[in-house]
Amino acid sequence: MEQRGKADIIGPATQGRTGKRAVNVSTRQRGSSKVLNYQSKKNAAPSARRRVVVLVSLVGVMTLTSALLMAIAPVPLPPQATSSLLAIDTPQSFDEVFESPSVPIEARRWNYIYIHHSAGTSGSAQSLLGNDSMLADHFVIGNGDGAADGEVQIGRRWHQQLAPGSVAGAESIVPSCISICLVGDFNQGRPTPTQQRQLVQLVTALQGRLHIAGDRVSFFTQAASTAGVGSYFPASDFRKQIMP
Repeated sequence: MEQRGKADIIGPATQGRTGKRAVNVSTRQRGSSKVLNYQSKKNAAPSARRRVVVLVSLVGVMTLTSALLMAIAPVPLPPQATSSLLAIDTPQSFDEVFESPSVPIEARRWNYIYIHHSAGTSGSAQSLLGNDSMLADHFVIGNGDGAADGEVQIGRRWHQQLAPGSVAGAESIVPSCISICLVGDFNQGRPTPTQQRQLVQLVTALQGRLHIAGDRVSFFTQAASTAGVGSYFPASDFRKQIMP
Protein backbone atom coordinates (compact mmCIF):
# COMPACT_ATOMS: atom_id res chain seq x y z
CA MET A 1 0.00 0.00 0.00
CA GLU A 2 2.84 2.39 0.78
CA GLN A 3 4.62 1.71 -2.48
CA ARG A 4 1.42 2.27 -4.46
CA GLY A 5 0.90 5.60 -2.64
CA LYS A 6 4.35 6.80 -3.51
CA ALA A 7 3.74 5.97 -7.08
CA ASP A 8 0.51 7.99 -7.05
CA ILE A 9 2.29 11.02 -5.55
CA ILE A 10 5.09 11.00 -8.11
CA GLY A 11 2.72 10.60 -11.00
CA PRO A 12 0.70 13.81 -10.74
CA ALA A 13 3.79 15.82 -9.79
CA THR A 14 5.06 15.54 -13.33
CA GLN A 15 2.75 18.36 -14.28
CA GLY A 16 4.27 20.73 -11.73
CA ARG A 17 7.74 21.87 -10.79
CA THR A 18 8.70 18.41 -9.75
CA GLY A 19 7.62 17.18 -13.14
CA LYS A 20 9.76 19.77 -14.88
CA ARG A 21 12.73 18.69 -12.87
CA ALA A 22 12.02 15.16 -13.85
CA VAL A 23 11.82 16.18 -17.46
CA ASN A 24 14.98 18.24 -17.16
CA VAL A 25 16.81 15.40 -15.53
CA SER A 26 15.51 13.11 -18.20
CA THR A 27 16.70 15.54 -20.89
CA ARG A 28 20.12 15.75 -19.35
CA GLN A 29 20.25 12.00 -19.15
CA ARG A 30 19.33 11.80 -22.78
CA GLY A 31 21.95 14.33 -23.56
CA SER A 32 24.47 12.35 -21.58
CA SER A 33 23.44 9.28 -23.51
CA LYS A 34 24.08 11.10 -26.74
CA VAL A 35 27.46 12.23 -25.47
CA LEU A 36 28.27 8.70 -24.33
CA ASN A 37 27.09 7.30 -27.65
CA TYR A 38 29.19 9.85 -29.47
CA GLN A 39 32.20 9.06 -27.29
CA SER A 40 31.62 5.34 -27.84
CA LYS A 41 31.64 5.88 -31.58
CA LYS A 42 34.82 7.92 -31.30
CA ASN A 43 36.43 5.18 -29.18
CA ALA A 44 35.15 2.48 -31.53
CA ALA A 45 36.91 4.02 -34.54
CA PRO A 46 40.50 3.56 -33.16
CA SER A 47 39.52 0.10 -31.96
CA ALA A 48 38.35 -0.84 -35.45
CA ARG A 49 41.55 0.58 -36.92
CA ARG A 50 43.60 -1.47 -34.47
CA ARG A 51 41.73 -4.61 -35.49
CA VAL A 52 42.48 -3.86 -39.15
CA VAL A 53 46.17 -3.27 -38.38
CA VAL A 54 46.38 -6.51 -36.38
CA LEU A 55 44.62 -8.43 -39.15
CA VAL A 56 46.92 -7.02 -41.83
CA SER A 57 49.98 -7.80 -39.69
CA LEU A 58 48.77 -11.36 -39.12
CA VAL A 59 48.22 -11.88 -42.85
CA GLY A 60 51.70 -10.50 -43.53
CA VAL A 61 53.32 -12.84 -40.99
CA MET A 62 51.45 -15.85 -42.40
CA THR A 63 52.50 -14.92 -45.95
CA LEU A 64 56.14 -14.54 -44.90
CA THR A 65 56.04 -17.85 -43.01
CA SER A 66 54.57 -19.64 -46.03
CA ALA A 67 57.27 -18.17 -48.26
CA LEU A 68 60.02 -19.32 -45.88
CA LEU A 69 58.56 -22.84 -45.66
CA MET A 70 58.41 -23.05 -49.46
CA ALA A 71 62.00 -21.82 -49.68
CA ILE A 72 63.36 -24.48 -47.32
CA ALA A 73 61.17 -27.32 -48.60
CA PRO A 74 63.04 -29.88 -50.71
CA VAL A 75 62.50 -29.39 -54.41
CA PRO A 76 60.98 -32.45 -56.11
CA LEU A 77 63.68 -34.28 -58.02
CA PRO A 78 63.28 -34.56 -61.77
CA PRO A 79 63.94 -38.05 -63.21
CA GLN A 80 67.51 -37.20 -64.25
CA ALA A 81 68.49 -35.47 -61.00
CA THR A 82 71.67 -36.62 -59.24
CA SER A 83 73.88 -35.45 -56.41
CA SER A 84 77.57 -36.15 -56.06
CA LEU A 85 80.37 -36.98 -53.67
CA LEU A 86 83.67 -35.78 -55.10
CA ALA A 87 86.77 -37.89 -54.54
CA ILE A 88 89.43 -36.50 -52.22
CA ASP A 89 92.89 -37.76 -51.32
CA THR A 90 92.01 -38.59 -47.72
CA PRO A 91 89.37 -41.08 -46.54
CA GLN A 92 86.02 -39.34 -46.59
CA SER A 93 82.71 -39.83 -44.86
CA PHE A 94 79.90 -41.37 -46.86
CA ASP A 95 77.26 -40.13 -44.43
CA GLU A 96 75.70 -38.08 -47.23
CA VAL A 97 74.76 -41.34 -48.96
CA PHE A 98 72.44 -42.07 -46.05
CA GLU A 99 71.26 -38.50 -45.57
CA SER A 100 70.36 -37.77 -49.20
CA PRO A 101 67.31 -40.04 -49.71
CA SER A 102 63.98 -38.22 -49.60
CA VAL A 103 62.33 -41.26 -47.98
CA PRO A 104 63.58 -43.21 -44.95
CA ILE A 105 66.11 -45.99 -45.60
CA GLU A 106 64.96 -49.35 -44.31
CA ALA A 107 67.84 -51.77 -43.71
CA ARG A 108 65.69 -54.78 -44.59
CA ARG A 109 64.87 -53.17 -47.92
CA TRP A 110 68.35 -53.90 -49.31
CA ASN A 111 70.00 -57.36 -49.32
CA TYR A 112 72.55 -57.28 -52.16
CA ILE A 113 75.05 -55.01 -53.89
CA TYR A 114 75.62 -55.41 -57.62
CA ILE A 115 78.59 -53.89 -59.49
CA HIS A 116 79.08 -53.53 -63.25
CA HIS A 117 80.93 -51.29 -65.70
CA SER A 118 79.49 -48.96 -68.33
CA ALA A 119 81.52 -50.68 -71.09
CA GLY A 120 82.36 -47.23 -72.48
CA THR A 121 85.50 -45.17 -72.08
CA SER A 122 83.61 -42.11 -70.85
CA GLY A 123 80.30 -41.30 -69.23
CA SER A 124 78.34 -39.92 -66.31
CA ALA A 125 74.99 -40.37 -64.62
CA GLN A 126 73.51 -37.96 -67.16
CA SER A 127 74.83 -39.79 -70.23
CA LEU A 128 73.75 -43.18 -68.85
CA LEU A 129 70.07 -42.28 -68.50
CA GLY A 130 67.70 -44.94 -69.80
CA ASN A 131 64.74 -44.65 -72.15
CA ASP A 132 62.58 -43.63 -69.20
CA SER A 133 64.96 -40.70 -68.51
CA MET A 134 66.04 -42.41 -65.31
CA LEU A 135 69.39 -43.84 -64.34
CA ALA A 136 69.16 -47.62 -63.99
CA ASP A 137 71.71 -47.63 -61.16
CA HIS A 138 71.66 -46.16 -57.70
CA PHE A 139 75.26 -44.95 -57.96
CA VAL A 140 77.75 -44.11 -60.73
CA ILE A 141 81.48 -43.68 -60.12
CA GLY A 142 83.25 -41.51 -62.69
CA ASN A 143 86.66 -42.08 -64.28
CA GLY A 144 87.60 -38.49 -65.12
CA ASP A 145 86.02 -38.46 -68.58
CA GLY A 146 82.46 -37.18 -68.38
CA ALA A 147 82.53 -37.09 -64.57
CA ALA A 148 85.36 -36.39 -62.15
CA ASP A 149 87.70 -39.26 -61.39
CA GLY A 150 86.22 -41.12 -58.43
CA GLU A 151 83.15 -38.89 -58.27
CA VAL A 152 80.25 -40.82 -56.73
CA GLN A 153 77.04 -39.71 -58.40
CA ILE A 154 73.85 -40.56 -56.52
CA GLY A 155 70.83 -41.23 -58.72
CA ARG A 156 67.14 -40.74 -58.25
CA ARG A 157 66.57 -44.44 -57.57
CA TRP A 158 68.63 -44.12 -54.39
CA HIS A 159 67.11 -40.77 -53.43
CA GLN A 160 63.65 -42.32 -53.61
CA GLN A 161 64.68 -45.84 -52.55
CA LEU A 162 63.49 -47.43 -55.78
CA ALA A 163 64.48 -50.84 -57.18
CA PRO A 164 67.26 -50.86 -59.82
CA GLY A 165 66.36 -50.50 -63.47
CA SER A 166 67.30 -52.74 -66.38
CA VAL A 167 70.97 -53.10 -67.28
CA ALA A 168 71.89 -54.24 -70.79
CA GLY A 169 73.04 -57.85 -70.76
CA ALA A 170 71.30 -58.71 -67.48
CA GLU A 171 68.07 -60.66 -67.70
CA SER A 172 66.87 -59.24 -64.41
CA ILE A 173 68.16 -57.68 -61.21
CA VAL A 174 66.77 -58.53 -57.79
CA PRO A 175 64.62 -55.61 -56.54
CA SER A 176 66.43 -55.64 -53.18
CA CYS A 177 69.79 -55.07 -54.89
CA ILE A 178 71.77 -51.80 -54.80
CA SER A 179 73.27 -51.24 -58.24
CA ILE A 180 76.63 -49.50 -58.77
CA CYS A 181 78.06 -48.62 -62.18
CA LEU A 182 81.74 -47.85 -62.74
CA VAL A 183 82.37 -45.68 -65.79
CA GLY A 184 84.88 -47.39 -68.08
CA ASP A 185 85.47 -50.39 -70.30
CA PHE A 186 87.32 -52.90 -68.15
CA ASN A 187 87.79 -55.27 -71.04
CA GLN A 188 90.29 -52.67 -72.26
CA GLY A 189 91.89 -51.59 -68.99
CA ARG A 190 91.56 -51.39 -65.21
CA PRO A 191 89.50 -48.87 -63.21
CA THR A 192 91.50 -45.86 -62.08
CA PRO A 193 93.06 -46.11 -58.60
CA THR A 194 90.67 -43.39 -57.40
CA GLN A 195 87.68 -45.30 -58.76
CA GLN A 196 88.81 -48.43 -56.96
CA ARG A 197 89.27 -46.59 -53.68
CA GLN A 198 85.88 -44.89 -53.92
CA LEU A 199 84.19 -48.16 -54.82
CA VAL A 200 85.64 -49.90 -51.77
CA GLN A 201 84.63 -47.02 -49.47
CA LEU A 202 81.11 -46.85 -50.89
CA VAL A 203 80.55 -50.61 -50.71
CA THR A 204 81.90 -50.95 -47.17
CA ALA A 205 79.76 -47.97 -46.05
CA LEU A 206 76.67 -49.66 -47.49
CA GLN A 207 77.64 -53.02 -45.97
CA GLY A 208 78.16 -51.53 -42.53
CA ARG A 209 74.96 -49.50 -42.44
CA LEU A 210 72.67 -52.04 -44.13
CA HIS A 211 74.27 -55.25 -42.78
CA ILE A 212 75.11 -56.73 -46.19
CA ALA A 213 77.65 -59.58 -46.04
CA GLY A 214 80.56 -59.83 -48.48
CA ASP A 215 79.10 -62.89 -50.21
CA ARG A 216 76.13 -60.75 -51.19
CA VAL A 217 78.30 -58.26 -53.08
CA SER A 218 78.03 -59.51 -56.66
CA PHE A 219 79.73 -58.88 -60.00
CA PHE A 220 80.39 -60.91 -63.11
CA THR A 221 83.47 -61.05 -65.31
CA GLN A 222 81.89 -62.11 -68.60
CA ALA A 223 83.40 -60.30 -71.56
CA ALA A 224 81.59 -57.92 -73.93
CA SER A 225 78.70 -57.29 -71.53
CA THR A 226 77.62 -54.14 -69.76
CA ALA A 227 76.19 -56.36 -67.04
CA GLY A 228 79.69 -57.54 -66.04
CA VAL A 229 82.81 -55.80 -64.77
CA GLY A 230 85.14 -56.81 -67.60
CA SER A 231 88.19 -59.02 -67.57
CA TYR A 232 90.53 -56.37 -66.11
CA PHE A 233 88.54 -55.58 -63.01
CA PRO A 234 90.75 -56.34 -59.93
CA ALA A 235 88.24 -58.76 -58.39
CA SER A 236 90.63 -60.44 -55.95
CA ASP A 237 92.03 -57.19 -54.53
CA PHE A 238 88.52 -55.77 -54.24
CA ARG A 239 87.26 -58.79 -52.29
CA LYS A 240 90.10 -58.44 -49.80
CA GLN A 241 89.23 -54.82 -49.05
CA ILE A 242 85.49 -55.06 -48.43
CA MET A 243 83.80 -56.45 -45.34
CA PRO A 244 83.50 -60.25 -45.13
